[in-house]
Parts: sequence; structure tokens; C-alpha cells
Amino acid sequence: MPKISVFFHSVSGHTFKLAEAIAAGVTEIPTCEAKLLRIPEPGGSPPITMPGLDKRHHEFSQVPDATVYDLADCDGLAVGTPIYWGGMSSATKHFLDSAARMWDLESPDNPLDSPPDLAGKPATAFAVGGTGMIGDPPIIDLWTVFGCFGMSIVTLGIAVPEVSDPSRIDGGSPLGAQAFSRRPGSHPSEIEMTIARKQGRALGEHTRAWTERNR
Repeated sequence: MPKISVFFHSVSGHTFKLAEAIAAGVTEIPTCEAKLLRIPEPGGSPPITMPGLDKRHHEFSQVPDATVYDLADCDGLAVGTPIYWGGMSSATKHFLDSAARMWDLESPDNPLDSPPDLAGKPATAFAVGGTGMIGDPPIIDLWTVFGCFGMSIVTLGIAVPEVSDPSRIDGGSPLGAQAFSRRPGSHPSEIEMTIARKQGRALGEHTRAWTERNR
């Protein structure tokens, strides 16, 4: 059974809600299972956020903390981040930087007997921000990390009707699910959640096909 991990960093809960929708989409694919994993704050420090913003940690306090070894212990993965100054959050960056621990080299001249094999593993990204439709840059940042790991990047593309609708003001692009957290209404919106579910379903389809090829 393909195992897919959905990693997320969230402060207000919006990225967590998109992560839940991604996971729900994954499980629409027969035999695929999804696991939510919370990216912790570096060193257990308080989250970085703007004054006055609610920090509703209780919404996802039941989700286990992710470790970098969880990146290897799955068949496919999604990573979601809040948008900080147009890029991924510092907690997300710190978590992915910490993946270097998996190679655990005593020195550059000491090769590992069994390095983590992330090559070809399907991966996708999503993001949430409060300044409108600027979710693509952090997603591309995450793609750069996926590329360094040798992963296969899964996108939504323009064929998803909710993505290509020119009349909407919600988040989301051909690159991945996004949410605009400061516009009126619920956050994420129904359309943003639909886009995330379809992204999860696409990730599930790619992961199932990848695992079948690599049995």
C-alpha cells in the first residue's frame, strides 16, 4: 500500500486545513494511505507571526511532529508552508535544511553504506499567505529542494477547472494549492479546499504508479 506523508508548518491553522484536504484527496486513490505530520518550530521556539494574529495550535496539536527521517519513510510526499516575505517559512526551511542529517557523514571522504534513496519519489507543494496571489514563489522554493533530492515533482496543471477559472479571487495556481488567508470569508475557501483535494488525488495517482513500477 503506497504511504504518502503530508508535511505542513502552520500557525493560524490555514495551512493545516489545506494539508487535511491534500490528505483527503490522496485517500480517494484506492490502496493509498495518507499521514499528516507537523513541521515543528526550530528548537521549540514560539512561532514567528504578526502581532494580533490568532495562534490556534489546538486545531492540530494532535498531529505528530515530523522528523527528517520521515522524508525517506514514505512513498510520496507533500509539503505545505505559510508564506513569509514571499518565500517558505523559516520553520519549513530549517526542517528541510536539517535533512542533511540523513546522510550523516563523518567527513566528505566517508561515503555512506546506504544513503537515503529519495530519487524519483513523487512530491508536491502548497502554500498559504495573506497578501494575495503570491503563492508560486514558495512553491518553486520547495521544488528546488525536491530537485536536489532527485524527486519527481507533481503539479496541478491548467486542466483543473477551479485553477483556470478567470473570475475567482481565491488562491491556487497550476503549480499547486494555495490559500489567500486575509480575504473576506472562510479560510481556506471551498474552492481552495477543492483544489487541494485534487492535488492530493494527483499525488496519490503518481505515487501509486511509481510504487508499482518500483516493486
